[in-house]
Amino acid sequence: MTRRAIVGRGRLLTMAGARTGATEAIDGPWVLVLEGERIVEVRAGALATGDPEVVEDVGTALVTPGLVDSHTHLIYAGDRSDEVAARTRGARYTGGGILRTVAATVDAGDDELARETRLRLLAAHARGTSTIEVKSGYGLSGTEEQRLLRCIADAAEGLPMHVRRTYLGAHAVPQRSTPAQQAEAVMQALPDVAKLADHVDVFCEPGLFDLELTRDIAVSAAAHGLSLKLHADQLERSGAALLGAELGALSVDHLEQIDSTDVVALAASETVATILPGPALMLRAGLPPVRALLDAGATVAIASDANAGTFGEPSMPLAIGLAVALGFTIDEAMWAATAGGAGALGLDGKVGRLLPGASADVVAWDAEHEGAFAHRLGGVRPLWTWFEGESDD
Repeated sequence: MTRRAIVGRGRLLTMAGARTGATEAIDGPWVLVLEGERIVEVRAGALATGDPEVVEDVGTALVTPGLVDSHTHLIYAGDRSDEVAARTRGARYTGGGILRTVAATVDAGDDELARETRLRLLAAHARGTSTIEVKSGYGLSGTEEQRLLRCIADAAEGLPMHVRRTYLGAHAVPQRSTPAQQAEAVMQALPDVAKLADHVDVFCEPGLFDLELTRDIAVSAAAHGLSLKLHADQLERSGAALLGAELGALSVDHLEQIDSTDVVALAASETVATILPGPALMLRAGLPPVRALLDAGATVAIASDANAGTFGEPSMPLAIGLAVALGFTIDEAMWAATAGGAGALGLDGKVGRLLPGASADVVAWDAEHEGAFAHRLGGVRPLWTWFEGESDD
């Protein structure tokens, strides 16, 4: 296998610690040794006898693992900017606009969907994301949801990114249907969906998919080998976060309406609490209790939630800066955007850290300190990136 070294004289964040915020910085000089797709050594100090002859020097640039965006809805057609404008004038978000996107997406051809999704994936990659989750959910029927999952794979073909696919058939309720009928349709599709997806997600909210229906879908998904992620307690406190912790969900996401009971339960569980700063700030319907979760010791991730109706930008640097505005320290936000996101996708130790055995996904930034992500809100850009040991240059 090809061995190479990345060296620097600046700051390296390994994300080695197990607790949110444990970024474990090495201030240069330092050496990263890569062999094939993996990292084999991380150490402070200069090059030494026995190190690889192929060396790439990033100077004083800040270096981190590739960012992990563990919650996105990047495959869709249509435009709902008018809804965003209406919310700025006081309209309340109910999730009802999802059906507008469903109609536009169903009408779009496979090539159009794959092309537009690929452009969104490339935009995420250009901002330092090397691992990303993409949900279906704008098809709703079994046939359409499977089409979207296939189009995600087509869009990701050959890109320098790890792309995880999530089945979100329980995203909304079609017209002339009921939540129970849609839940049944979601479960009936699982044998075929399991061949295409890594995870299943449910929009668990009163009036959509309640706790009983969510549990039914989760149990059925587990029987087909799909791990669970939940949209939880975004619009109302429903007990979804508690259910996710009980069922061993990889993550429960949004969490704007959770209370102290939910915080304690999440801190005592293996389930990752995923905060989506952009929509939380834009929807003006309550903010997640960030400090309570972090201070209680919950494992926390942040993600962009780039989607058709509430927040369109697949930028993890922007999500990091907005997370600081919500109450994260910069160390907590950086860890949550890397190691935390990896945990939310069942990839802990495989991506999101610069440690021996992890995928050699590395980003050198146009900054010398992680504080730039808060100072230059969304404006920090990669100078060099490596994916599975191969440079983009």
